[in-house]
Amino acid sequence: MMDEKLEAMRSATGGLALRLIGVMTLAILPLALISFYQTAQVMKESDNLSETVLLDRTERAASRERELIQSALGAAKALAETEIVMAEDANLCNGVLQSLVKGDNSYSMAGYLTASGRVACASAMNDETLRIGRDMFSKIQQSNGDAEFWSNTSSGPQAALSLAVPVGPVAERQGYVWISIPYALANTLLQNNTSDVDLVIFDATGAPLAADFTEEELFAFLPQGRSLNDFVQPQRQLYTGLNQQGEKRQFAVVPIMEDQAFVMGSWEPEDVAPFPLMGRVMALYFPLLMWGVGILVAYFGTHRLVIRHIQRLRVWMRLYAAGRSEVSSARLDNAPEELEAVAQAFRDMAQRLSNQERQRAEDLTEKTILLKEVHHRVKNNLQLICSIMNMQVRNARSDEAKRLLRRVQERVMALAAVHRYLYTARKLSMVRADLLLEDIISQMVVVGGMDSAKSRVKISTNFAPIEITPEQSVPLSLMVTEAVTNAIKYCGARQDGAGWISLVLSDLGQDEVCFSIVNSKGEPLNASAADEPSLGRSLIQSFASQLQGRIEVEDLPERYGIHVTFGIMFDNEEDDEEAA
Repeated sequence: MMDEKLEAMRSATGGLALRLIGVMTLAILPLALISFYQTAQVMKESDNLSETVLLDRTERAASRERELIQSALGAAKALAETEIVMAEDANLCNGVLQSLVKGDNSYSMAGYLTASGRVACASAMNDETLRIGRDMFSKIQQSNGDAEFWSNTSSGPQAALSLAVPVGPVAERQGYVWISIPYALANTLLQNNTSDVDLVIFDATGAPLAADFTEEELFAFLPQGRSLNDFVQPQRQLYTGLNQQGEKRQFAVVPIMEDQAFVMGSWEPEDVAPFPLMGRVMALYFPLLMWGVGILVAYFGTHRLVIRHIQRLRVWMRLYAAGRSEVSSARLDNAPEELEAVAQAFRDMAQRLSNQERQRAEDLTEKTILLKEVHHRVKNNLQLICSIMNMQVRNARSDEAKRLLRRVQERVMALAAVHRYLYTARKLSMVRADLLLEDIISQMVVVGGMDSAKSRVKISTNFAPIEITPEQSVPLSLMVTEAVTNAIKYCGARQDGAGWISLVLSDLGQDEVCFSIVNSKGEPLNASAADEPSLGRSLIQSFASQLQGRIEVEDLPERYGIHVTFGIMFDNEEDDEEAA
């Protein structure tokens, strides 16, 4: 489980796709930075050019109005230079002013005001436009400029755009030349220029002088939170914001008379790009889009040319590791030459390993057959020896000779049982101890070691299914044979006249096994045999030592038991395989 997590982490952090993204990022990053910088510069220049264009368009839209005002201002200044004529001869002054108005229909009235505000002469002395308010005249007197502009938007002939030019220096002010332009003409010149811009002309105090819309629409024209006075500045300005109606507009302010009159144009912002994602955002983020497209193309191209073939190779390897070694017919789908060479190398390696594995399996089968044949021949030879010894037992005259021959015969049959089991077993590396011991006990009964006492001794077995190595099976078989023989030899009867022997093979866990044999004590069932000297105890200790086991003797008044505990000694090859 831990290995799978580590492999998943390595795959997540070091996969080809992530590394490809990193390499592409490093490759495109300098280009992206250069592109961002150049795009920003181009956009900055574009903004500057756009501002210049809007300002020029505003200035062009008010060009006719500016020419009219400049013409009136020039005429007023020219008249102001003839101050002697206006001061000395009123008739001459009236004639000059009448000639000016009749000669240029752009003017509705021309007059000369004295320093006290009296009309000394005019183009028409009975004209209603000669009236001027006291506040307006005070404003004219306080002006320090070359001219003063004001507008009268009332209906009728009084509606006019007027300007006053002082006559004489400030300290010796003699009067003012006053020229009026029809308000309708001033508005008409603004309206006829262009249809996509709203224009308003205002003076240095922020007071509107002329507009291409009505006075009621002036409030909706202005930007939110700002007045015309905020735009009275000598330089040209561009402002983008909402008007009083909440509409987004562009406002361009251009001075048409230096520090005296200004024109403001209101434009609807132009959408340069035909689609929302094209334009400034598209220009700024085009490198990012290029990076994303490059990543996608590189990823799918790499997946098509490399990753899918590597994944198929990994599937082949897993199938081969799972035991399906037939990969010679596996082919990659239109793979590059390099990956096809890797696949061919894997197929060749798998084929060689399969051939070696097949040869190894055949050799192992042959060796197993030969080894079983050896066990079979040894078993037959031991059985032949047992048969010869059985013939010797029948021909022996003394009981002592018969018993000695039978003891030897039992030991030989125990060895034969081991070889018989190995001959018939499917697995030669391990031996089922329970089956082996059951076979030995049954043979001892058949051969005669226990047949004479069978009716007097009750034998019980309880063998757990435990596997031991063949090296341990021989000393265990011989030890059990000697232990059973000694148990029969020294078994005693209880009060009811019956004896018992219990054989137990138990699994203690952690590869430890305990063999126990317990017999009853009492009146000896075979008194003559019990008095004979015994070799069995020495042999039991010797066989237990070969098993590297511990012997525990249990000697109680009613029973006698031997408990041998030993560990299963696995082969070194199996230990190496388990460790791997």
